[in-house]
Amino acid sequence: MKNKVEKAIIGALLHDIGKVIYRGSGIDGRAHSVSGTDFIKKYIDDKEILDCIRYHHKDDLKNVSLEKDSPAYLVYIADNISSGIDRRHMEGVGGGFDKNRLLESIYNLLNNRNGNDTYTPTEIKKIVKYPDSKPSQDLSHAYNKLFDHISQGLKGIFLNGEYINSLLELTEANLSYVPSSTHKGQVSDISLYDHLKITAAFTACIALYLQSNQKTNYRSELFENEKEFLAEEAFAMLSIDISGIQQFIYSISSKGALKALRSRSFYLEILLENTMDEIMYACGLTRANILYTGGGHAYALLPNTESCRRNIENIITNINKRLIDAFQSNLFIAYGFVPCSANELMSQTQDPESYSNIFRNLSMQISSMKLRRYSPDDIRKLNSTSSDGEGQECSVCGISEKLLDNKDIGIICQSCASFIDISNELIRPSNVLVVSKQPMQGDHLVLFSGSGSNLYLHSMTEKIARQALKEEPGKIVRIYSKNAFRTGLSLSSKLWMGDFYAKDHNGNLQTFEELAKQSSGIDRVGVLRADVDDLGSTIVKGFIRERDDTDKYRYVTISRTATLSRSLSIFFKYYINDILSNPSFSLTGKNGPRNVVIVYSGGDDMFIVGAWDEVLAAAVDIRRAFSRYTSGALTLSAGYAFYDYKYPISLMAEETAQLEKRAKMHEYKGGTKNSISLFGLEYEEGSLVDRHTYDWEAFEEKVLGEKYKIIQELYNECHDYGNSFLYSIIGLLRQADKDRINIARLAYLLARREPARSAPLSAKEAYKNFTRNIYKWALDDEDRRQLITAIIILVYTIRNDKGE
Repeated sequence: MKNKVEKAIIGALLHDIGKVIYRGSGIDGRAHSVSGTDFIKKYIDDKEILDCIRYHHKDDLKNVSLEKDSPAYLVYIADNISSGIDRRHMEGVGGGFDKNRLLESIYNLLNNRNGNDTYTPTEIKKIVKYPDSKPSQDLSHAYNKLFDHISQGLKGIFLNGEYINSLLELTEANLSYVPSSTHKGQVSDISLYDHLKITAAFTACIALYLQSNQKTNYRSELFENEKEFLAEEAFAMLSIDISGIQQFIYSISSKGALKALRSRSFYLEILLENTMDEIMYACGLTRANILYTGGGHAYALLPNTESCRRNIENIITNINKRLIDAFQSNLFIAYGFVPCSANELMSQTQDPESYSNIFRNLSMQISSMKLRRYSPDDIRKLNSTSSDGEGQECSVCGISEKLLDNKDIGIICQSCASFIDISNELIRPSNVLVVSKQPMQGDHLVLFSGSGSNLYLHSMTEKIARQALKEEPGKIVRIYSKNAFRTGLSLSSKLWMGDFYAKDHNGNLQTFEELAKQSSGIDRVGVLRADVDDLGSTIVKGFIRERDDTDKYRYVTISRTATLSRSLSIFFKYYINDILSNPSFSLTGKNGPRNVVIVYSGGDDMFIVGAWDEVLAAAVDIRRAFSRYTSGALTLSAGYAFYDYKYPISLMAEETAQLEKRAKMHEYKGGTKNSISLFGLEYEEGSLVDRHTYDWEAFEEKVLGEKYKIIQELYNECHDYGNSFLYSIIGLLRQADKDRINIARLAYLLARREPARSAPLSAKEAYKNFTRNIYKWALDDEDRRQLITAIIILVYTIRNDKGE
């Protein structure tokens, strides 16, 4: 049966491949199911796989005699569920299709928008793929190019279970910006890749569900009684959540902090991916069924079977026990498992909230599990942990178990030693990550199998990994590649990963001290924390058309949820690298890749450190890129501050988290959230206030584009004004809130510091423009606040640690 399920998955991933052929010029004008079948015959002659491609439409199945357990029936109904409708039109047959129709942005209909942005068909590249509003054009050349890429990719793999992940990657690389449907009467915002992937996920679930219920007549169950099957709870949505992430990553105190920080963040990503892969393997599924991973959260579509439910419970229990062994109570995995029907996943039930309720129930289950994390035996085990005595602690994370003496760092625990030792290998972009059953040569981190046994994570070149596969294939469990499609590498899965980092002269990760020294002006480390506003409610409710009285739930489908999640994931996990490698905005005119390090950038949030001015400039670039990427449908809020490089990273993280929270609480004319809060909280009349919180438009246009620019122009023209001049202005501006006489004092100060008569005309003009605007802004409360922020930023770009 396993072989039949794998064939069905492969058939599902290829069932619409003929659309690429049909949309190209002069290749094949037949129906896509026919041309797709003939094309795949060049690579495999398996009748069951070919039948999935040839007969995935109702009219074709009516008129052909197939075995009752043919996987073509699985793909047929999975195709219908994935698309959310029973397709009555075949592309290439009839006049209802426009083969030059572009893929529409998934953000067009999000949050009650009516956008018209589109994408031209291309493969995924390193540079950010932004939507635009270009009119439709002849796309035959673009499709022919993609067809050539797919043809070459298929030559490098075998169409069997071992290479399903490679087939997934091949379709993702080439079909992510190709529309699934070009029918003129349908919204065209689901890519062909997303449709193929979701279809494959449904196909596997249906096969395993029917198998568990000992039903083998697929024609009867899925074709003749399709309506009844769509109402069955044949599926289940799984959600897992890793708690303790903040404490685990940021509870680091001193030396080696950045290496340990980046490695810990990286480890959590791989822990999540490996856990999901263990679940998929135990349930007889592939990564096609993983809908989303990021930020310590994951969703997957599963068959609603008792064995699947039991396997998940055992895997999570076993891994949680091992997490106690390795990290005490710092990390814990909770999960939810909610049965559902195809009709619920398509929002085609009497209850309009049926789809949203799936996610609400998952959230409730996870919250409940977090409240009863440990059994009595677990608690006794946690209470029995002992220290190494003598009151010593790890100099990185502060725990007192399994301590070693590191010559460079001092007393350090085994866990932190492993994170630091492997850090330089983990970040190398050309390396692949190999998960093995036994330790291999080189440093490693410990992961856990579903049974609770140790697995070992190694970072190595692709060449070494291929050699290991050849010599000891049974030793390797799986391979992860970062940001690269390696379709010819068996057991391999590609992971998008935000892994940009500033390199030292040896190509290694820079230290906090080295990053601080790359700053303009004062040597400080900048820290940025940001995440998407209201993403949770957007995932659940974002496609509900609140102003549509007839059918406001018609766009609420699992395909759109999956497409939206993947789009956000690729922005934060992949395109972020391009944004930092090719900066646009700068406070001081710097060029070249940013001197910053991504500590974490996941499904919807990020934590970035680096030279203070470059982190702040990067925040502007990221916000602009995200707004353009989502066509303004979603917004970001951020906290930003800068510190001495010796300041504890745990406090950096905590303080910028507070600022991010203030940004999300910010209300301004025209909106809420969508803001940045800078520098820190200050005491005022017994409470903490955030004096430097702005919506992004005000910060970019008023603080930086207007006030900072005017001050900077003066300092570029005149070198006679030091920091003390600006500090005096700040002092008077702050006092003006309570006593307006300070505005008169400001006017006097500005008049007294006019350039000498011998000064160049350009300097006199710059100062005249400076004083005119400073005085005008001082009279208005909001302008005055913005001016103080702008001066603070400028001061630090010209100040050094020794003063003026």
